[in-house]
Amino acid sequence: MDSFLKQYCSPEWQKFIDFHKKSIEVEADTCIFKEGEKAEGLYIINKGKVKVMMNSQDKNERLIRLAADGDILGHRGFGGNWTYPISARTFEKTTLSFIPIEVFKTIAKTNIDFTYNLMMFFAEELRRSEEKITQIPVKNRIAQAILLNYSVFGADKNDKAKISLTLSRKDFANKAGTTYESVVRVISELNKLNIIETVGKSIRILDFEKLNTIATQKE
Repeated sequence: MDSFLKQYCSPEWQKFIDFHKKSIEVEADTCIFKEGEKAEGLYIINKGKVKVMMNSQDKNERLIRLAADGDILGHRGFGGNWTYPISARTFEKTTLSFIPIEVFKTIAKTNIDFTYNLMMFFAEELRRSEEKITQIPVKNRIAQAILLNYSVFGADKNDKAKISLTLSRKDFANKAGTTYESVVRVISELNKLNIIETVGKSIRILDFEKLNTIATQKE
């Protein structure tokens, strides 16, 4: 979102946003907003790591997205009945900027480039959410989840192969649409193949090329 604001809003509009936005600091394992709550505005992550979830038909939470520095939250609550259809919870202490809905509407109505690129972002997110993950083998989906974890949260500052914050095995299962036991089995298999290395609960990616090959296979 920061890139959208800087690239597609004039300095004057950036000052307008800075004047109206509110800075928020949230502790680890804290809900930023809950599914069903009234959508009050848009959040931008300044620094931190967050997971976005929604309740599935069986009442279990489904991990649908990971978000980190510069990402936006809350946009799915725009339109319709203006309630959040998802929940967002922090992994660690997180600082956010909150932009009220009326301010966002003003920006969107007067900045064509900003609105167009935001629409493209919405379309891509919708496309990803509609992918039929059950048609992809479990091993491949777990490899995708590991790569997603790395791409969103980045590497440890002291070890470029290690994910800065590795998801729990339960979250990996949730994201991949499989069981905890399957995640443990696949991670153990990838570890034996020297594609990844487990360090306690953390994961180091030893061979990005092989892991990506598994992730992109369809059968």
